Amino acid sequence: MSSWDERYKNGFYDGEDEPKELLLKFWQTIPKGNVIDIAMGIGKDAIFLADRGYNVFGIEMSIEAIKIAKQSTKNNISIICGDAGCLPFKENTAKGIIVFYFLLRDIMKDIENILQKRGTLIYETFLKKQNEIDRKRNKDFLLDDGELISHFSNFEILFYEETILTIKGKKRAIARFVGRKK
Repeated sequence: MSSWDERYKNGFYDGEDEPKELLLKFWQTIPKGNVIDIAMGIGKDAIFLADRGYNVFGIEMSIEAIKIAKQSTKNNISIICGDAGCLPFKENTAKGIIVFYFLLRDIMKDIENILQKRGTLIYETFLKKQNEIDRKRNKDFLLDDGELISHFSNFEILFYEETILTIKGKKRAIARFVGRKK
């Protein structure tokens, strides 16, 4: 069993009942059509979008997370069990892509290429400053200041911030990006 499967099976992510606040604020910027949720976890964000008429594809490597997602959804969400490091989507196939708390720099260009022109990207993940706040995390999966926005310089920026927020009682140093592909 992978460490991700153990986390999901042991309830590490219990209480993740609501979609992310950034998605709640900006979901209407995503044109209707196909949306991809990269590293979807238990699927709360995917379910939220499917409930609003989007055709959602979620990719997740944890079998335990997928089991929970399947129990939670009544919608037609296509779930792909796979490694987000090798995205199985063709170029220009998504009207929207959402990514929360997942970072692989090698796929940033793939994300841009999969998104259709005028499609929306909503992305939120940890900054390296997070290591000053709580437990040490692998720096390879944390952003430098200004890094997230630099990966998507060809996008019209709808919203961007780097901040420290308290989310569900925990401080998080995060970068938050909402952009439309030009």
